[in-house]
Amino acid sequence: MNVVAKNLVLTNNLWIMKKIILTLFICLSCIIVANARLYPHVVDTLLKRVVNGLEVIPVRTTYYDSGEIYWDLRVSDFEKCFQRFESKYPGGMNYNLNSDEVNQAIYDWQDKLWEIYPPEIKALKEFDLKLFVDRDGRVFAVEFSMTDETFQKLEDLPKNTLKNFYRNLIKQQCKAFKEVDFHVLNPDYEFHSYELLSVWGECGRGNEYITLLFKKFCYDMFGTFTPSNLPREEFRRLIEEEEARMKSQQKEQ
Repeated sequence: MNVVAKNLVLTNNLWIMKKIILTLFICLSCIIVANARLYPHVVDTLLKRVVNGLEVIPVRTTYYDSGEIYWDLRVSDFEKCFQRFESKYPGGMNYNLNSDEVNQAIYDWQDKLWEIYPPEIKALKEFDLKLFVDRDGRVFAVEFSMTDETFQKLEDLPKNTLKNFYRNLIKQQCKAFKEVDFHVLNPDYEFHSYELLSVWGECGRGNEYITLLFKKFCYDMFGTFTPSNLPREEFRRLIEEEEARMKSQQKEQ
């Protein structure tokens, strides 16, 4: 292998490892955000209003120490979306129990969802999505989350941008979820408890739907590429190749 080819391989491997490191950083950031939710705060559920064409019930969370404000927006008939389930509480999904084919189909579907983001919303910072997905893979409910700065900018968007975005989201379906077994979340586990509390403010048992979180921060940093979403063997192979390369470099030095 000539020098140019070696440099290309090295550059590619370094890029992959950078992405992996950043992915781990994002996971750590999510832990920090989750823990931040435990800080003293007050939650106010406001009267329903129309925001950029969409009738929503705004929920405002204000943190005492920092004074920071965050908003969650749900459509006014949000609770009605769950009446067909025996339990209103979300379940979970273990990707490790799915086949690589099923996981890849889910990852591809998630990537395509970013494509329906209106460019005006993509331009906003800290605009996150929580999608509620049933066993047939249909998105039946949506929650928007954002900072106060982003919330104040929604009315400046083109008319009905948020409304049309919501309508597009609840049309989405990924049939690969039909091959997935949703499990009941364990409230004794920190992240399971956080997931349950983030939906209804209380814990309960259910496995008829799951939630999927789309972090705008992750998209801004990675685009749709996430190394951990690669098939398990491929992800492991990349790690092993990079470890071998780094050991080889250490020996040469």
